[in-house]
Amino acid sequence: MKGELIANEGEKANKLFVLVDGKVGIYKNGIKIREFDKEGTILGEMSLILKKPRTASILAITDVELIEVEGEIEDIIKQYPDISYKLIYSLAERLAKLTDEISQQ
Repeated sequence: MKGELIANEGEKANKLFVLVDGKVGIYKNGIKIREFDKEGTILGEMSLILKKPRTASILAITDVELIEVEGEIEDIIKQYPDISYKLIYSLAERLAKLTDEISQQ
């Protein structure tokens, strides 16, 4: 699965991903902007929440194991209530990182 395109920038989103093992890169316009390798990281959720095309691509940097969760975000949260906390935490963590990066400019 190394090198596999998991999600493509600009495509309509119908699922999110939970990273179980491995490392993925987030690419915007072909440029790597982030890497994730932490178990439980949720990926691809922004497009589902905003109901907009994917803002970036997700590429497997190493062999990865993912859980794919398909559906509307509202249905996913109802079906998997534990994912709500992970979503909120993930978004807050990314916002805090972005705030730190901006404040250091």
